[in-house]
Parts: sequence; C-alpha cells; structure tokens
Amino acid sequence: MLYGIISDLHSNLEAVRAVIEEGKKLGIQKYICLGDIVGYNANPKEVIDIVRDELQPIAVIKGNHDEYVSQENELIGFNPQAAQAVQWTREQLTLDDRQWLYSLPMTKNLWQLKTTIVHATLDSPEAWGYIFDKYYAENSFSYQRLPYCFIGHSHVPFAYEQIGGAKGVIQAGRYEQIRLNPNHKYLINVGSVGQPRDGDNRAAFCSFDTDERVVTLHRVEYDIETTQKKIYEAGLPERLALRLQVGR
Repeated sequence: MLYGIISDLHSNLEAVRAVIEEGKKLGIQKYICLGDIVGYNANPKEVIDIVRDELQPIAVIKGNHDEYVSQENELIGFNPQAAQAVQWTREQLTLDDRQWLYSLPMTKNLWQLKTTIVHATLDSPEAWGYIFDKYYAENSFSYQRLPYCFIGHSHVPFAYEQIGGAKGVIQAGRYEQIRLNPNHKYLINVGSVGQPRDGDNRAAFCSFDTDERVVTLHRVEYDIETTQKKIYEAGLPERLALRLQVGR
C-alpha cells in the first residue's frame, strides 16, 4: 500500500491541489494528515472541505493552528501576523468546520502501519514544542511505542533514526528517501504542503510504501503567485505572501 503523508497545509489551496495531482501520478492510495490544515493562507474552508470530503484520510490529527482557530481563546503571546491570520480564519469557517477541527485528536497510533502520528512532539503534544535536533528527538523517542513516527510543525523535512534501543545512537539529517530498517525507530518530519520553511518554495509531502518499508520525500511546484494574490486580497499580512516565494 502506498500512503501519502501530508502536514501543514495552511489553507494553501493551490499547493494542496498540486500535491493531490502529484499523488495521483505516484499511485498514492490513501492519505494521512498531520494537522495544521488551516492558518496563514486564504482558503481555509476550501482546504478543510478537500481533506474531509475528497481525500478522506485514514487518520487526521490536530495542529496548533487548528486548535487556535477552533476556539475563541484570546491570542496571548502570538506575534501580530499570526494572530491576525488566526482571527481572520475563524471568521471564514462555519461552526461545523470549527467543531470538526476541535474534535481532532492530538496523537494517533496506526497499529497496522506500526506508526504513530503527532503534529509536534510525543512527550507533550499539547505544548506545541519543536524538534530541532537529536536531543529534542530523544524526548519523543522515549514516548514512542511503535517503530515509526511521522510529525510536522517545523515545516522542515528532517529525519531521526534511533539505533540500538532506548539508549542507542540517534542519527539525524535531511533526506530524500529512507529505507526503514527492522529494529530501528524513526521520527520523520514530512515538511509542509502550504508554507515550506527549508529554503525550497515547493510544496513538500511524503509517500510511505508499507510493503517495501520506504519513505520518500516529494517536492511539487505550484502557482505561488495566485496564492500570494489571494493573501493580499484578503487583507492578510504581506509577509505571509512574501515568505512563500523564498520558502522561509
């Protein structure tokens, strides 16, 4: 079975559509979504509808923007641009959309795939911490009961491999393709569909071939100019449009 694993779609309709088209070419059969369906860009309702009604993933979990948008909490501690985007997104969604986002779980074990999914970290998923190096990864590995864990949140594709059990060596680095070895643990960030931050402005997602035990990173070009135009027309912060061009 070939699965598509997507994360951090961030209301970017053009990027989502491009990824779906690429998925068809690859022969992806089912999808898994790691959260942050909304936020930053200008098509939150359309992207939610695609995820819920078109892709119908076997599993969807909650990202921090999904959490913020689904509630009415005051946005304390946010930078002004993020706060503006969250408030604007709240106003674009129906009550049903927001209740659906609110109902999403923080983590999920996919036992048949030997896989755990979480948006941020396994040790404290509700705190929305980042995994930036092997020391942060070690904390999540200590909570990881299944061999494979896929994450998002940082918008940077990166992989960690733990060899030799709980006290074993952790290797880390960027990747294009990973063959999953027996008796190793893996923590794999699949990057961002809707707002890449690794210096590559193309949409990012992964495929997971469960028969061959291979994870492959894919990059897809999309119509950035249209996405930017929508951001300007919605009155969202200019920086949200500019950063798409440079992938930062």
